[in-house]
Amino acid sequence: MNTQYIYLSYFLDDQTPLYGGDKGISIQPQRSIIAGDTANTKQISFNNHSGTHIDFPNHFFQDGLTSELYNASFWVFTRPYLFMKEVCADQIIHFTANEIASIPFDTDILIYKTGFGKYRSENTYWKNNPGFAPEVADILRKNFPYLRAIGMDFISLTAYQHRELGRTAHRAFLGGGRPILLIEDMDVRQLNSQPKSIICAPLLLKGVDGAPVSIIASI
Repeated sequence: MNTQYIYLSYFLDDQTPLYGGDKGISIQPQRSIIAGDTANTKQISFNNHSGTHIDFPNHFFQDGLTSELYNASFWVFTRPYLFMKEVCADQIIHFTANEIASIPFDTDILIYKTGFGKYRSENTYWKNNPGFAPEVADILRKNFPYLRAIGMDFISLTAYQHRELGRTAHRAFLGGGRPILLIEDMDVRQLNSQPKSIICAPLLLKGVDGAPVSIIASI
């Protein structure tokens, strides 16, 4: 069977939901052929945690690593694992022992698909999103020594209705001696089987604590 490639990122536009219900993505014409200019250009403005994006350790640690401190090879994942489990609004996610045992030992990126993306056009998506329990970070770190990132199909690792717990969870994942980077607001609607490999390419902004990412999976 031939390899196919799919996006696991959403396109950014002015309808992109942001954590906390924030607004602020702007894509406006700067020059226009219709207006008599020789070319079309756009003026673009957005928060660096907009759309499908990655959190670097500096997001919650002043001395944490920022974007430019990761080399290109870091973003190529050859042992991805798709974990599928439906969750409820506002749910705090834990892993059972059996669920941990089902994940391959050499997983380098874990994609957690909940189906919550179906609410992306509704306020529920940012107002009642699920989130991870802080202790999940150490469980994953202990059991999966090659794990570098975890992705999710909801807007943030922090459940909006449990914000203080979510801040603790962010610190647990992005610290702990071996950070597990966070990819939030992934588009996994087309991903229903184990991917062969994943390339996760952050927008090359220097010195930032997070950045939008373009993710391509081979299936």
